[in-house]
Amino acid sequence: MNSLLDLIVDLVELILVLAVVVAALAFWGYNKIRRLSENVKEAWSNIAVVTRKKVALVNQLIDVVKGYQESEKLVMLKISDDLTVGTLQQAHQQTGAIMTAINGMAQRFPELKAGQQYSRLVDSIQQSEAALENARTRYNATAKEYNVTRTSIPHVFYSGLLGFHPAAYLDLDAVESADSGVQRPMVSDDGERVNELLGMAGSKMLGAAKRVAEQGRLLAEKGAAHLQEAVDAASSTATEFHYLDSQKNPKGPVTRADLDLLFQSGEITNETDLLPAGSKSWTKYKDLPQQRQAAAG
Repeated sequence: MNSLLDLIVDLVELILVLAVVVAALAFWGYNKIRRLSENVKEAWSNIAVVTRKKVALVNQLIDVVKGYQESEKLVMLKISDDLTVGTLQQAHQQTGAIMTAINGMAQRFPELKAGQQYSRLVDSIQQSEAALENARTRYNATAKEYNVTRTSIPHVFYSGLLGFHPAAYLDLDAVESADSGVQRPMVSDDGERVNELLGMAGSKMLGAAKRVAEQGRLLAEKGAAHLQEAVDAASSTATEFHYLDSQKNPKGPVTRADLDLLFQSGEITNETDLLPAGSKSWTKYKDLPQQRQAAAG
């Protein structure tokens, strides 16, 4: 029984040591993942700036074509302050649809196409589209570096605890609902302070270690209970016992009834060591099943 308990205790201690090692790695690797997450935030911010510029240029172009046939179908675009993947994709698709409609109008109205303001805005919109594609490419590269680092060993063991979540890749042509809830792939502002994040990680590590220790203790108690049941079963079914007298000399074999008589006469005590026949585990006389009380009474 003791050897099993010692093994379980050693296992719990090993798990606790591993938890401490993971916590130490989290402190060591925090700055690296933090730097990469800031790169992702910066790349996303660049995309947002270019997108807002493009939307503003398209709205200016809508003003230019007002008064031409079918221009009443064009609606000014709005873009939220807090961009998501869905709203970015929606803005890209809406500006594309408007530019297609305006290009069609320019083919029917040569004087519109020849206008300097129209030409200047179209050129600026094309430049912003190229800038947006470059920004998207840089963002996806930055997100890939962050994701690979976040999910590599040893960072994968603690990055989630520190509040670092996966960065979504951006595909402007994909269909994504604007209210899909896919937010900017970065650490939330609420967790930006190092002491807050590391404090959260420390408490979670401590809580995990306590849970592991508690589970280990319950496992040890359960194992001890099963072993005791086995000893009790062997004791209750054994017909003979060996025991150690007061000088620790082996005696026996004797029956259970003989043991009870020896106890009543004082030749053995509650602490006398007993070895049931067929068993390899010693037990105490006091640990025999309760029926001994009647015999001892």
